[in-house]
Amino acid sequence: MDVLEVIQRFCNAVGGISAPSTAVANQDEGIIQIVELLNQEGRSLAKRHNWQALRYEATFTTVATESQGTLTSIIGATQVLEKVVNETIWNRTTKTPIYGPLADRSWQGQKARVSIGPWPEYQIRGNELRFNPVPAAGDTCYFAYTSKCWCTTVNGANFQRNVVADTDLFLLDDEIILAGLEWRWLRKKGLSYAEEFASYEALVRTAIGNDGTKRTLDASGYCDERRPHIYVPEGSWPL
Repeated sequence: MDVLEVIQRFCNAVGGISAPSTAVANQDEGIIQIVELLNQEGRSLAKRHNWQALRYEATFTTVATESQGTLTSIIGATQVLEKVVNETIWNRTTKTPIYGPLADRSWQGQKARVSIGPWPEYQIRGNELRFNPVPAAGDTCYFAYTSKCWCTTVNGANFQRNVVADTDLFLLDDEIILAGLEWRWLRKKGLSYAEEFASYEALVRTAIGNDGTKRTLDASGYCDERRPHIYVPEGSWPL
């Protein structure tokens, strides 16, 4: 569903509001409020989980300075950074992880000492990705990150934090967004919304559980034969 369809369905569901033929550019105060509540729901839902639809990969080439650039410049102007996923910064040239983030105390201690480790560690400060010690120039690094942009233009060319056109599309589940819009509107109007909120939360929990894929946790000690491993046959082995 696009923005207009969600708002039309919402108006039909709550009753007493005529479904508009336009939404984002509508000057009716009630529709303006609904559009803003829709944006509030989208921004809030985007923060609830590391949604696979909002997770991306960034790459940069190291420079022989402490600062490797701002996170904004690294991920580019098409996205708005929510956060860097922990333990995902890797140097693919040297095939080594970039350890961190360093706490301020550890960072200052390393800067004060002459003896430092052979591999860079990182800290994010002032929106800059900083390495210590200074890395060699020309290495290729990657990391995973999540974006704040939960909707996009109809052609998918522009990612956005707020809807700007009736034809905009959602990157997250539109049924959840519709349910979130309903309880937020009821709350804003001073009406009872406990049941609607509970239904909404159930939808969110189910979506989080189903999002992406999950590893199977097996406490039986079963070894997946499809993966490379060392197989030791059962039995008695003389020394």
